[in-house]
Amino acid sequence: MFYKKILFLPFYLSLSISQSFFNISIPNELGFRSAKSTAIGLTHFINTNTSVNSFRNPAKLHWNDNNLNFDINLLGNLVNERRSIELLDYFGDFLTESDYVFNQNVFYNSQLGITGKLDGVGFAISHGPWSTFNYNYEEEVRGSASFDDGIIGIRDPIIGYHIFKHSGQINLTSFGFGFPLNRNLSFGIGINYLSNSYLEFDISSVKIGDSIENLAPVANSSGRLKFDGDRFISFSLIAKRPSLNYFFGFEQGIENDTLTFNLSEIAGLPIYISAGEVDPLSGSFAPIDPANASQIYEIEDTLLQLRYLPNLYLPKARKIKFGISHKEGTNYNSRMFSLEFISSQFVNNYYKDFYRINMGIEYSKFENTIRMGISYEESTLQSLSPKATFCFGNSQKFQNITLDLGITYSYQKYKYHDLFPVQGDVRPDFDTVHESQWSLVSTILYSL
Repeated sequence: MFYKKILFLPFYLSLSISQSFFNISIPNELGFRSAKSTAIGLTHFINTNTSVNSFRNPAKLHWNDNNLNFDINLLGNLVNERRSIELLDYFGDFLTESDYVFNQNVFYNSQLGITGKLDGVGFAISHGPWSTFNYNYEEEVRGSASFDDGIIGIRDPIIGYHIFKHSGQINLTSFGFGFPLNRNLSFGIGINYLSNSYLEFDISSVKIGDSIENLAPVANSSGRLKFDGDRFISFSLIAKRPSLNYFFGFEQGIENDTLTFNLSEIAGLPIYISAGEVDPLSGSFAPIDPANASQIYEIEDTLLQLRYLPNLYLPKARKIKFGISHKEGTNYNSRMFSLEFISSQFVNNYYKDFYRINMGIEYSKFENTIRMGISYEESTLQSLSPKATFCFGNSQKFQNITLDLGITYSYQKYKYHDLFPVQGDVRPDFDTVHESQWSLVSTILYSL
């Protein structure tokens, strides 16, 4: 009974997946990762041990054993988002932050595949999510009320809600092959297909009473935008030494010119809800940058309107990858250090090229394995700061079943304008957004 509980533990730990605010503008590549590589500092290029190598590192497929292996990766990600207003003291200096919105997005997904080897050529087929659009924003709007002495009541009753949602997912199907070049050298190629997909959006201002105090003038709307899939190729090369391995990789980039991208000239961040003035005669809408609060407040109350701004642009960066791993010890007591360097390059001018450095260690003794690492990633957008991700995990093996668990934590803070501005609101031009993210990946690997 004890082993049955351990077997199902990864399922319970990975039943949620959620994403952040910029999902429809920045590819998050949430899928195609193994628990092992996640725990060792997100070193997916070097340390993936599942069918994910068909995409990440196809040359590694040559070094598979001759068994047929089935794997399933259960992907979990919990994002807590807080939006705060800076409060000042009597002298106009910073005093503290006051949260007015807290959102916690919860979803789930999985990736699965098969690996094998035939006449020295390793192969793998894998399918799962590549990027997700999922994001839920719900803001509780309160008004004001007064009561005579002796009358009990709520002085800040709930007036309604501001709601903004988008959802959808892009799946990736990958076929990989690893070939031997000589005894210490292998080469691999991956053929990868991104599926067609749809972004579904919903924006609304919900009134639950008679008052509209503090409710934004939202043009309620919902619909969906289409994302056209594409294909790309990935290559990799591995050179093995007795205790030192070198890895080289390349991923083809993809551009999709049919999609739209709107960037705030003031904040330098994507815009999804646009403020503007409605012409009372023609009904035409003149949008303005919502980060410019002074222009919003100059518009008459009856003419101000908020509308959804189509914004779906997800190019895949071209990647150049290099990694090195050093392992010492025996099969029963070993230590491994891994380091990888990834350069991501874009053709367009919206995103800046960025680098990611991943490193981690693995310590194994008999059937027990402990892993940990750290990942440092520059931001795709100039206005966002770099992000560090802390990783750890372990592994257990029961006969022909291997259970891996990887956990990561990251935190990011940035400035963003009020999503639902209202006239007469006395507040700073920008909110402070806090995003803390816990990710869990569990892998179940079964070998025939």
